[in-house]
Amino acid sequence: MTIHYSDNSPSYEEEPQEKQADALFQESLQHFQNGKWQKAINGFQEVLRLQPAHAEAKAFLEEAHVKASLEQDKPKPKRFRFQGRLRYLLLALVAVTVILFLAVGARWAYARWIEPVRAAQQAAQHRSQLLEQAYKYLAAKDYAAAQEAFRTLLAEDPDNEEAQKGLAEAQAKAALAEQYAKAKEAIARQSWEEAASLLATIIAQDPNYGDVQAQQALVQKQLELRAWFDKAEAAYAAGNWQEAISLYETLRDMDAEYQKQSVSTRLFESYLKQGRSLIENTKGSSEAVQQAKELFQKALVLQPQHPQAVQELALAEKFLEGQKQLAQGNQEAARAALEWVCQQQPDYAGGSASALLKLASGGQATVQPSPTSQVTVTVASGETFHQQYAAAMQKGDSAIAAGDYAQAEQHYRQATLVAIHGGYDSARWLFVAYVKLGTAYAKSGKYEEGITAIQTAISIMTRSAVAIPTESYSPYIEAAERYVQEKDYHNAFVQYDQAVHIIGQKCNCGLEDWRLVP
Repeated sequence: MTIHYSDNSPSYEEEPQEKQADALFQESLQHFQNGKWQKAINGFQEVLRLQPAHAEAKAFLEEAHVKASLEQDKPKPKRFRFQGRLRYLLLALVAVTVILFLAVGARWAYARWIEPVRAAQQAAQHRSQLLEQAYKYLAAKDYAAAQEAFRTLLAEDPDNEEAQKGLAEAQAKAALAEQYAKAKEAIARQSWEEAASLLATIIAQDPNYGDVQAQQALVQKQLELRAWFDKAEAAYAAGNWQEAISLYETLRDMDAEYQKQSVSTRLFESYLKQGRSLIENTKGSSEAVQQAKELFQKALVLQPQHPQAVQELALAEKFLEGQKQLAQGNQEAARAALEWVCQQQPDYAGGSASALLKLASGGQATVQPSPTSQVTVTVASGETFHQQYAAAMQKGDSAIAAGDYAQAEQHYRQATLVAIHGGYDSARWLFVAYVKLGTAYAKSGKYEEGITAIQTAISIMTRSAVAIPTESYSPYIEAAERYVQEKDYHNAFVQYDQAVHIIGQKCNCGLEDWRLVP
């Protein structure tokens, strides 16, 4: 039997030719033991033809030649007759001698050639099994067991290259697995720098190890988000409200869930403070107040029931109305609007509200400040906020049906003030009120104001506690915004109308049959 070794793993196989040679060897050995030298010689020669390296066949062939040669040279004994029992005794003695000789020869041949070969085969098979088991452990990621198996094999065969390579691979993979476990633990603790360092070490050794690339992307994003958050917090702490707004909004666009509560609170406060700053620093510039108004509307989207935001928005709207009425020569209307502003906040816009009120009053105006600095909504005895909201909306609907858009605007604004008291339904109430307010603006030709009101309404429903997912109507919003940039307000309202119709169906707000298009 011949042993074949491969470069990758020890193995052996038995060829058909080898089986034929082994069978012929056994047959020739039988002839040798029976003293049939020529048959034995012929057989061993045939074995060597099949297996030239067959050591046992060579040895027995040489001995068979010697035996045959001795038998030919041995003088033939003289013939004489053995008489009786002596003849049989001599024959028996010869037979016993031959048997003993053959037994000793066979034993010697087995010990000399066959037994060492079998021992070598068994050792090779044992090493092959150890190597196979070690690689099974390695494939199963049981690196400790794999290392132990490779070491056991090397203890028996120190020069085994496969075992040496396997042990090195198992050690390397065990180290990577340990590094990966530490990285995951660092991620769980949100220790992003530590996790990034560990993942970089793994990637340098094996870029395709597990999901290390995905984990690195996650960590890098968290590091980026934290950097933006830290910048925003620094701007907020320094009172740079516009910079803080920009950073917080960018952070929210990157990941709406990152530090969600903190970002929402900081953004709300930044909207209010930046709006107030614009109004005070410009002493009520109409452009600045308009920008502040938009900031207050954004603040209300984040916290629809916050009275301070409602107050700031109402003050800005009344102040702008007073400026506009005064510019148009409607002093009575301007005085009514500015008186309300000064009642709530006498020094509004750095005193500009008081100055404009004096101008609208012919230079003489006395304003009694309101005992509270917050906008209040009074409810008649026995009347609920829901009833007052419904009444304001009904009056607005009647006014818009009659074509009195100014009255409609007034009633709908009153409805927005009442809506903040609607509890869980305040978002729906505000949505409907702002949609109808935007419609009134649009029908009276105030397209920009109408667009702003509609955008506020949609923002409330997409970011409030009863948020409506944007997937079904976002294409209409995007198209509308493009038209707004082009100042194509008619088509912008057409697109917003589609979005409002879809939201109205989903929130059951009673706007299914309402249309924005002027």
